[in-house]
Amino acid sequence: MDSNYVFLCGVMWCRFGQQDAATELLRATDSPDPDMKALAWAMLAKGAGRVEEFEKRAQPPSGAILREGLCG
Repeated sequence: MDSNYVFLCGVMWCRFGQQDAATELLRATDSPDPDMKALAWAMLAKGAGRVEEFEKRAQPPSGAILREGLCG
């Protein structure tokens, strides 16, 4: 596994939340190269925070859910 590939997987995971990229990052955490392992862990951690942000923004406000239930 190449460090450029791991970095690009990290970008795809952090920026777009692509699950396949996260899977590749997880594979890289088992690398015998300590630098590659550190890069993979850092990208996984950063991407996890970004995915939580995306999920929060994607959820409608609770008031909208309530109004839809009452009026819809």
